Amino acid sequence: MKQIISKAGIVTLSLLFMGSLLFATTASATGPRVTKALFAIDKDQVHALDFPPFLSTEVKGGGPFSEIVNSALEQAGIDAVITTHPVRRMVNYYLLQENALAAMGRHLNFSSEARKSLTFIPVAVMVERFYYYKPAYPNGLEWSGKLASLKGKTYGAHKGEDIAAFKSADIEVKQGRTIALLKMIAKGEADFAAIPALTTNWLLDKYMASEKGNFAAMQRPAGTDVMYVVFNRKHLQGVDDAAKFRKALTAMVNDGSYAAIMKKHIGNGEMLKLYMGDLKGELAK
Repeated sequence: MKQIISKAGIVTLSLLFMGSLLFATTASATGPRVTKALFAIDKDQVHALDFPPFLSTEVKGGGPFSEIVNSALEQAGIDAVITTHPVRRMVNYYLLQENALAAMGRHLNFSSEARKSLTFIPVAVMVERFYYYKPAYPNGLEWSGKLASLKGKTYGAHKGEDIAAFKSADIEVKQGRTIALLKMIAKGEADFAAIPALTTNWLLDKYMASEKGNFAAMQRPAGTDVMYVVFNRKHLQGVDDAAKFRKALTAMVNDGSYAAIMKKHIGNGEMLKLYMGDLKGELAK
């Protein structure tokens, strides 16, 4: 039997979460809000981690990843809405404890046991670069392609990010949200962090404009990171909807509509290549 909570229960839980965020969002203008989709109680939910400018209530139209996923959901005939949250634990809570249809994000860090009941479908393959603070390294900071070349430095990792390789290379690790990592780098509390270029620029423009010129990216890419929609196989429609969503998303990639959405949001040229990696290969896995 499908386990659900009542509409009244959802509204109550929603209000509790909104209340818990009230102080933070009032005290700090930088605090992201929970999207109003949380109150769409007659629809299934895709709970997502706020990730500007790709997926955020602070971006017009919700960002390119939001539009892509919504388009794929519609084409697949899945009646669901995206609900964005400011912190990862809220996304994980809804997916694992409330058996939501799906979650969306990166660095969600599910346990090996939890992953057994989840289906991961890639939405984007993003190139990241290591960002550092130029006043701390006036002659530049680069890496050889091996993390050992950054031994003794401090890496700013996103919560949930796999940090095993950094630890093995004798690199100290400090964790936080992206804007916190940028502030840590500016304060000298961390030396570098791997972040997509558009996210770095968006956050610096919005919250650290006076410092933007002091940040630089290492020339060699840090690697790629994948944004996933993670379907819950314990949900009554989870298995079937995951298959339908994958098919619809693959069709969007093949017919060019995926690229058209990305171009509309971020333009053409070299920047577009950073966010349209080997998605076909990932979807085929």
